[in-house]
Amino acid sequence: MDWLRSIPAFPDVSTVVVVDGGGTGSRAAVATSEGELLGYARGGPTNSRSAGDADAAEHTRAVIAAALADAARPLSPTAVLVSSASVDTQAHADVLEAGVRKVVPGPATISIVADTIGCWAATAKLEPAVAVISGTGSAVLAGALDQGSRRYGGWDYVLGDEGSGFALGRSALREVLLVSEGRSDGSFLADAVRDRLGIDETDELFDLVYKPEVDKAFIAGFATDVLRLATQGDPRSEALVEEQVRALADTVSAAFRDFTGLHTLGCFGGIWNVETYRTRFGRAVKAATGRQPMVVYPGDVAMAGSFRLVLRRGPGGAPGPREDAAVERFEAGLLAAKGSPA
Repeated sequence: MDWLRSIPAFPDVSTVVVVDGGGTGSRAAVATSEGELLGYARGGPTNSRSAGDADAAEHTRAVIAAALADAARPLSPTAVLVSSASVDTQAHADVLEAGVRKVVPGPATISIVADTIGCWAATAKLEPAVAVISGTGSAVLAGALDQGSRRYGGWDYVLGDEGSGFALGRSALREVLLVSEGRSDGSFLADAVRDRLGIDETDELFDLVYKPEVDKAFIAGFATDVLRLATQGDPRSEALVEEQVRALADTVSAAFRDFTGLHTLGCFGGIWNVETYRTRFGRAVKAATGRQPMVVYPGDVAMAGSFRLVLRRGPGGAPGPREDAAVERFEAGLLAAKGSPA
């Protein structure tokens, strides 16, 4: 699905709602076309695979309702852009749109897209770019307004999530098993994992991982042990990090092959806070792509990217100082709202 091309024109951007949805929670903001933040709220997860269709739709409705209620005056949204995890098909988008329609009736223009779109939009102000998201899971999105967009990876933990916290955490847990069988010399990492789990017997590991069900965030937590030991020079941990950054760089290289005019690579997610991962990934990208793209770390600005997309698809939308000023004002409002105790 080409989510970038799926975004419609927004005939009226006087009252814009953007939603950033995920597997653990969601956020919604309502703003004017000049970037004045009118309301902001946090809500429940909108990932329909993990939360279920009914709850995902309800959480989408509820977080928008809460953002509208946070405003100082009654509002009638005219443009809504929701970006969410697990939006892979139009059927997934329809689930969340049903939730939006319950709280945004009338003629408002509504668009539901994958969560990678906001990150891509924030990478290079809607210029051709690649966004790579690596936190608990991973995904890559390449796009250009004149070429559309395409996702690479993002297949979730059974089929993909290369280079992610989950992949590193899974490798750490496997070291406990491999060391116990004499198939690895990664004893420092295995001991660190055992200490974190509080287990003496290797066989105790299975229930902690599989019962009552696989917990992606729990497994991803062990990435911190791999990254810490790799930073300290543990050879086995370094090898595991290298394995994952190469896999993620290979995914990125496919994006650079398929699109023209790509120069910027935006990195989003918690894993980029670790210097050894950033450094190793940079080397791996250069080796995989044969070039050195400009790498940026925009931070938590996916909602601002979505807001910019709405403005660009609105009446008279165009790059320039006016759009930049509105997005900067919106970002400042978000920062203030996220820092508040509400």
